[in-house]
Amino acid sequence: MKTTPLLCLLACLVVPATYASSPLQGLQFEQQKMQVMKDVKKTCTPSKNLSETDFANKILANEDNKRHVRDATLAMERNNQKNYWDAIGQIQCPDM
Repeated sequence: MKTTPLLCLLACLVVPATYASSPLQGLQFEQQKMQVMKDVKKTCTPSKNLSETDFANKILANEDNKRHVRDATLAMERNNQKNYWDAIGQIQCPDM
């Protein structure tokens, strides 16, 4: 009988801890995306009137670019600068 309340208490302590990391992962993803787009802008110069979102959408419209951005993000997570810059260098600039 005493194990049921103990299990309920344990579940109440574990579940919030699991969900607490989710917003931080979203924030980390956004920071990585901003860094990748900032570095892509070094090779692909967008027009002045193009918003950040529109620029990102133009880059990600190409399937190969999506893969290269994914590779760059993975390399960033693994702290592998060589692979990061190789992936950034393979991104094709869209017509602006």
